[in-house]
Amino acid sequence: MRGERVASLQLEPSALKRWAQQLFTGQSLLQLTIAAVAATLLVFTLQGWRPPFAYREGQVPDRDVVARVAFDLIDTQQTKMLRDQKRREVLCYYENRSQPITQLRGAIKDQLFALLDGVPFDELTAAQLRTLSAFVPAEKADVNPEGGPQKPQLTREEALTAARSLLGKSDQLDKFDAALRAILAPIAESGVLQSLGHDSDQGSQRSIIVFPAGQPDDEVFLDVPRVRRPEIAALLPQTVAEVFQQSFTSPEAAIVARMVSNYLANNLPETLSYRQDLSENARRKAEESVQDAMVSYFPTVSKLATAGKPISRADNLPLLRAEYNAWVAQLSFGETTFRLLAFIGMVLALYLLCGIYIYYQYDPTLLTEPTRLLRLLGLVVVTCSVCRFIAPDPFRAEIVPLVLCAMTATIAFGRQVALLVTTCLCLAITLGLGFDISEFVTLCGGTCAATLLLGRIRTRTKLIYVGLAAGAVVCFTHMGVDTVAGKLNVVMPASPDAPPLEVRTWLGLLPGLVSESLRLGGFTLLAGALMTGMLPFVERLFGVQTDLSLLELGDASHPLLRQLAQRAPGTYNHSINVAAIAEAAADSIGAHGLLTRVGAYFHDIGKMFKPNYFIENQEQGGNCHDSLQPAMSTLVIIAHVKDGADLGRQHRLPKPIIDFIEQHHGTTLVEYFFREAAKRSQTDPNKEEVSETSFRYPGPKPQTLEAAVLMLADSVESASRTLVEPTSSRIQNLVDQIAMKKLLDGQFDQCGLTLQQLDQLKSSLVKSLTAIYHGRVKYTGQASA
Repeated sequence: MRGERVASLQLEPSALKRWAQQLFTGQSLLQLTIAAVAATLLVFTLQGWRPPFAYREGQVPDRDVVARVAFDLIDTQQTKMLRDQKRREVLCYYENRSQPITQLRGAIKDQLFALLDGVPFDELTAAQLRTLSAFVPAEKADVNPEGGPQKPQLTREEALTAARSLLGKSDQLDKFDAALRAILAPIAESGVLQSLGHDSDQGSQRSIIVFPAGQPDDEVFLDVPRVRRPEIAALLPQTVAEVFQQSFTSPEAAIVARMVSNYLANNLPETLSYRQDLSENARRKAEESVQDAMVSYFPTVSKLATAGKPISRADNLPLLRAEYNAWVAQLSFGETTFRLLAFIGMVLALYLLCGIYIYYQYDPTLLTEPTRLLRLLGLVVVTCSVCRFIAPDPFRAEIVPLVLCAMTATIAFGRQVALLVTTCLCLAITLGLGFDISEFVTLCGGTCAATLLLGRIRTRTKLIYVGLAAGAVVCFTHMGVDTVAGKLNVVMPASPDAPPLEVRTWLGLLPGLVSESLRLGGFTLLAGALMTGMLPFVERLFGVQTDLSLLELGDASHPLLRQLAQRAPGTYNHSINVAAIAEAAADSIGAHGLLTRVGAYFHDIGKMFKPNYFIENQEQGGNCHDSLQPAMSTLVIIAHVKDGADLGRQHRLPKPIIDFIEQHHGTTLVEYFFREAAKRSQTDPNKEEVSETSFRYPGPKPQTLEAAVLMLADSVESASRTLVEPTSSRIQNLVDQIAMKKLLDGQFDQCGLTLQQLDQLKSSLVKSLTAIYHGRVKYTGQASA
């Protein structure tokens, strides 16, 4: 018996056991999965296993930076010089189309043979004279190619006589043709070029590669003077004379040789054309064959950056980056793992810090509702990812996503969460990207300023003004922090005997500091401007409404409000009155008055389906409920809540507005029909006792202060219409009675409304209703009421 009594005694489980039981529920596992995925993405985005690169362009080191490990770096300037030299040594390609040379041989024979018809010189036709002038140019003296004395001028008559004498026999014609072949064949094989098609930077000027047309593989290396036309023309007289001397024994052969050399010198065609594609391919291959010129650096010896001298992209930033990559590459697996574990520990510590505060001090639903948790952590991960992308040079604009995150978190989750989350985010970004303490203070200053200055957004320019003010805070904060951190200190030599360092006074560093501060301030202003355009998307994504969107939603031209005014004008007038008194009441207790007003506009839109069943829309002489049972009438009355919520979802009203529709009656009792049903039940002894449950609204009860204000304002506005003489005292008593009835009915249990706030609400509602029903002066002839 004693054992049974002991066993029957159930002790409360320990806190650890309760946490374990909650941990292994389906929703808790989902929340942990979301948090774990977000933490993994943060570690991956910020590369928690890898030490950050701590240098940026314009940064001024306070001491000399020396190499930590040995490494080699490509000397880009020397490598470029070697490649340029290799390009200049490349032999360019020229294509040889030798057909014009062959045609030239035929043209010489045809024109020269046209002069052999035996016609005297004086009887030559104009065409024959022009042909003869091609071989013997007028008023031109031939120069001895060997540098001897100038040859006598050859007359055309002499040339004609010599040609007819030499070529008059048929056997001489074959010798002449063979001589022309011997002269032109080498020229046709090598080609003729007037001038080079490439400059000295594109290839060699001494030699080229020549290949026959359509046969790029059959290439020949030739010196440029061999194919250049002026050089060929200068050598033609000697070449032609030697060939004719070997082919003919007659003395007239020298004169005909002079005629042929004159013709060739004036009519020699250009047969070589520059091939850009093949030449460029050769240059590219030549550049690729050049190995990079390397410079070696040694640990503790090689200086990478000088103290007091700003780091520049053209000078030492690539050097520092190469040293960093070499240092990271030589880190051991143990060092990498240890850093990764430390970074994960930091993320978990930030998780714990933010989670405890949000859960116990702010709003537990932000963590317990998977959708809200996903939005919060998604915002953090996206911000980190964007910071990782735009933080390095040349952008260096990590403050933009951080300020955008601060504004978004303020709008979606409130100032307290925004301050906490963005501060932790600035810390993670600072440590993950290798910033110093001054950068952390500057980032925190910008995010905190944007969060604290944001407030209510009622105009489109508000965010720009917030960005401007936050930019000023960032600008002055950065200047102050860098000054306090000693970044304007003078760099002096270490000792009198040491080589002097570059001395930079604060006057020399001040312009750079001011420029950097203005740049950060401008980026903060840019964030405010970007947020102006992003605001509608932020509201839709996070399910929140700013005052700006509420003002647009509360416009009387909204389709639902216009339909309500047309179908149920009494309800529309009632909604307008409730909105006016509810906004003032909400403002009196520090609630969101504008949200309450807009919610009041839509809270009764469900009545437009059956407007005549509600007293404010009924005309004189009839009541639709007279023919219905009280239970049926109750169903019709209660249905306007569900109908209004469905109508709001169909027209995509925001969730807070739909919450007003569902919660403005809570679970209150439809008293009139309940009493009517109870009265009928008393008169009929066979009927069952009437239950209140069937005559109550489905709820839920008000979950926010604004919903509680709307419930009370809706009730007192409707009830005040029944007062015969709505004096201030009667209105006061009415409001007190309705408020006490709601309080005792438990309608304010879930909204956090205090008794002090309830008293303030009653005072505000009495003032508003008294102003609406104030007394008026009766005019002469006016009927008494």
